[in-house]
Amino acid sequence: IMAETIDTEGKQLLCKNMAENLPVLRAKVGLSQDELAVRLGFSRQTISAIENGKRKMHWSTFAAITLFFSNNNEIREHMIIMGILNEAVEEMLAVEKKTL
Repeated sequence: IMAETIDTEGKQLLCKNMAENLPVLRAKVGLSQDELAVRLGFSRQTISAIENGKRKMHWSTFAAITLFFSNNNEIREHMIIMGILNEAVEEMLAVEKKTL
């Protein structure tokens, strides 16, 4: 089955939404910028620049962060409420589907 595609504009909106909500998501799991960066293989400066709006989030960064946080059911629910995670994103990232 082919995953539903998200157009470029949709990806940009999702990335922007994730960047704006990343500090909240990090706080909910108790991770500093440095701790998240180490776990995902990014630099702390990259995470900081994204959170401060000095750097746009790339789709690959969005995917990595989304996959990381979606393993935590509480954070996953917050991502759904925040409009970061939906069925189309799950299909594109092949995230195990649960009731949205």
